[in-house]
Amino acid sequence: MSLFSRPLRATCSVALLLPAFLAGCAGDKQPTHFAPLRYDYLSVMHLNAGTLEIEDATQQNPVAGDISANAPTPPAQALRQMAQDRLVAAGASGTAKFVIDQASILHNAGGVLVGQMAVHLVLLNSGGTQAARAEAHVSQTMRPDLSKGDADSPANLYELTSDMMQRMNVEFEYQVRNTMKDWMVDAGGTPVGSAIQSQSLDAPGAKSSTAAKAASAAAATAPALVTPAVTTPEVATPAITTPAVTVPAITTPDVSVPDATPSATVPENVPSTDTASGSTKKTSTSSTKTSEPDPVFPAGEDDDSASSSTSASTPKVRSPEPGVLKLPKK
Repeated sequence: MSLFSRPLRATCSVALLLPAFLAGCAGDKQPTHFAPLRYDYLSVMHLNAGTLEIEDATQQNPVAGDISANAPTPPAQALRQMAQDRLVAAGASGTAKFVIDQASILHNAGGVLVGQMAVHLVLLNSGGTQAARAEAHVSQTMRPDLSKGDADSPANLYELTSDMMQRMNVEFEYQVRNTMKDWMVDAGGTPVGSAIQSQSLDAPGAKSSTAAKAASAAAATAPALVTPAVTTPEVATPAITTPAVTVPAITTPDVSVPDATPSATVPENVPSTDTASGSTKKTSTSSTKTSEPDPVFPAGEDDDSASSSTSASTPKVRSPEPGVLKLPKK
């Protein structure tokens, strides 16, 4: 016979297993620590404005049923952090105002979470007149993971806020760079791209003392540009020396041209005719003949008239008498 009845044994078993079950549930705790949402790792947008203001308009226009305040990082706080990390006023005058228009999370029927975010950025001149404006809107619906707890648990609210902020960063940067590109400057305040080069946010005709001071400071600190001296190399023109050409003297040789008319040689003992007297005379080619008798005229010339022209001291040679002439012997 059993000491305990069956119902009693069942009750004891439940009592023994209950502590173990509760211990298991206690080990599956929900996360209680969440990393802050920061955006300083993204690109910074420098605006042509003197100051930056951030305004949360959701406090003046609350949304009924909004549970965003239960999130580890409320959407409005995340949007403010985005503006602080990514917007910089780098101009000389004017105001850039970042306004949070909507940042809410609603827990709708069926456990669905619906998030809404809306912001706008305006640039105001010194008189408060709006010079430029950009807007960005993001909405997202999420069916939460019940393994992380209830639908409106901090883990689910944190996940929804983080997802919406990723989309908001992309949309907001696109709208600012596309709509306000003429008001973008670099870190030093110099307009970039197609930005206005010297546009001030002051009212037309007004002169900002802050801009004047900034311009003076920039002129004082700007390094002087030294233009390198351009030296034109001297081109040496080589001297062209004309070589001296020695022209040899051309000497015309003396050419003796013989007389074309041959001189007539008169043989010895050729009789000459005297045209005036009609008598024929014999001319002797040599007046210096020796005393040897002439074989033809041994007695000499018989010409008395020629004696007047002959020297008186020269004896006259005469031919021998007839019959005396003899032929020379062989």
